[in-house]
Amino acid sequence: MPRKNLMPFVGVSLTGRAVTAALASGCFARVVVSTDDPEIAEEARQAGALVPFMRPASLADDSASSVDVLLHATKYLLNEFAADQPCAICLIQATSPMLTPQHISEAVSIFAEGGFNSLSSMVAVKQFPEWMFSVNPETMLATPESRAGIISPGSAIKKRHIENGAIYLVNLRWLMETGALYDFADHGCFMMSSEDSVDIDTRSDWDYAEFIFRRRQSSS
Repeated sequence: MPRKNLMPFVGVSLTGRAVTAALASGCFARVVVSTDDPEIAEEARQAGALVPFMRPASLADDSASSVDVLLHATKYLLNEFAADQPCAICLIQATSPMLTPQHISEAVSIFAEGGFNSLSSMVAVKQFPEWMFSVNPETMLATPESRAGIISPGSAIKKRHIENGAIYLVNLRWLMETGALYDFADHGCFMMSSEDSVDIDTRSDWDYAEFIFRRRQSSS
């Protein structure tokens, strides 16, 4: 969906929603938006965020990683506010419109109280590797990934979780020393529901998220 971060989601752009949620959580000294798009930058400022720099072209294409973008923004801010350095950095993605201030506050609390070096939001996985097949596209022969697992009831299979892309937290020192968003030896989880974990990539994702949002509005 081209320029989806500027499109109105139930009346408010995805950019505006992300900034508003971050500010309303009360968790952050500064809410900063990194973008190479002047319109997104202005939308972010209107919502109350700081946009003290424009993202360089080298970090603005699909090959740029989230951690590279985060490192660029963090290095800029550490130089700009050298006397006021944070203990942790939070990455929030605009494509998760169901993320609320309460979600953010709870994630920050888990991160701080657990003493984690890094944390990410996750959702429970409903499709297990044990129930999956590899299929030969020429012969259509289906081979189970696990012969024992394919006949196992769901209650006997280890529960797994996957990141939903909504929120990440990382200790500043760890980020700067390792250049990594994750400390896999000390990584926390903030659990979110399936509905709250909608990540907008396609029009179908957008329609589903708006349906959930409007349904909640009508029932509140």
